Amino acid sequence: MHPLDRPITLRAARHKTNGPAALGVAGQTCDRQSRTQAGETLVGLLVGLGVGLVVLAAGSQMLAQQMQGHRLALQDSHVHHDLRSALDNIARELRQAQSLGQAWRGRGTAQCGDAFCGGQADLRVEGQRIGFGLDHNLDGQLDNNECSGFRLKDHELQIRTACTPEVWTDLTDAGSLKMTGLAWQVHCEKRGRWVARWVTVQLSAQWPRDATRTLSLSQTVSLRNDVPASPWPAACGAAP
Repeated sequence: MHPLDRPITLRAARHKTNGPAALGVAGQTCDRQSRTQAGETLVGLLVGLGVGLVVLAAGSQMLAQQMQGHRLALQDSHVHHDLRSALDNIARELRQAQSLGQAWRGRGTAQCGDAFCGGQADLRVEGQRIGFGLDHNLDGQLDNNECSGFRLKDHELQIRTACTPEVWTDLTDAGSLKMTGLAWQVHCEKRGRWVARWVTVQLSAQWPRDATRTLSLSQTVSLRNDVPASPWPAACGAAP
């Protein structure tokens, strides 16, 4: 045998021996890879996507409900704040009704004779309207800007700022708070030759864009200034 034939024969034999084994190993590897790389079906993917969308829709609805509840709470707080502020303005002004500078001099008799104890400066209630005078500059004289009072007009609370002709100024805005009711109840008590008085005020309002959302507040205001019992004040009703 020629010496060059031996290496070639050995190579061929090695190739023959290792060929089938190598193919078997490669086939097993491919089978394992095909089994481990199996993915989700299209139906399963669609079901998972549908469940995710349902969860997302439920979460969005809960968020919308929370936002609406928060908005309604803010609106209710706004209505309550504005209504309370209007009622405080009424109480602050009404508490000084028929005040008189140096009252110990001008209102020291049993008869009601000063400028703020009768006439157009007297305490008067006419339906939703109340009127009275108060001595702003403490001079004992009823000036034209010393007639005060409150009323509702076009769903707005107004304050009186002049006697003749009457001038009324808006205290609230119907666009942000719609006033729906204003009621007065005068209580009187005779104390010797004097009459002590207190007034219960009830003020109602509603949200301008939702008539079902209403609010009503009331407050009792003690008038600091007693008036003589003679003549009996008209606002107190029948004399005791």
